[in-house]
Amino acid sequence: MRLLLSGFEPFGGESVNPSAAVVARVVSQPPAGVEVTPLVLPVRGRVSFERLIPAFEAGGYDAWLGLGQAGGRAALSVERVGISLLIDSGKRRPDETSGPEEQTLVQGAPAAYFSRLPVAAVARRMTEAGAPSAVSNTAGTYICNEATYVMQHHLHSTGRDVPSGFIHLPYLPEQVVDKPPATPSMALETQVLGVRVAIEVMQELIAARVATAAL
Repeated sequence: MRLLLSGFEPFGGESVNPSAAVVARVVSQPPAGVEVTPLVLPVRGRVSFERLIPAFEAGGYDAWLGLGQAGGRAALSVERVGISLLIDSGKRRPDETSGPEEQTLVQGAPAAYFSRLPVAAVARRMTEAGAPSAVSNTAGTYICNEATYVMQHHLHSTGRDVPSGFIHLPYLPEQVVDKPPATPSMALETQVLGVRVAIEVMQELIAARVATAAL
């Protein structure tokens, strides 16, 4: 399986982003039978159109798995859905009124797309392996949601059914040192374990499709 594994650069004053750290670790020791290509994206609106989709198209990949930071969550979150909405809190509307800029990601497209992964099964398998996980029904309204929605829209538009989905990651322990005591975190090794299990599920999906096509 040729997998594009994407994460994001640090943002919001952080010196590290767990998604980039997990990407690097998985690439250094990929699961057996998987060729993993890393892609670490800057955190800014529309980057999925500018970098993620072109990278996916150029590589001819069999699958995509996106990772992103969700500070405050205690478990790995397997995202169920992406919506066609980007709210960029760093921008203001042209009329200078208060509040973030809101925009539709793809005009005229469906309001939402579901993950192409069996999200409940993925979360269960990750938890059973020792990486606490849960299904999430909201990927937010910023870049992680953008990547989720834009990739699924692209696959739908091009008529391809390949395993693809998004997982949100908690803070790393070093990120919560200067945060309130109750702020949850998860060790890098545990996060890597969970992501590797998700990749194994993706391998199984592809193997099952190949077997079915051969009948």
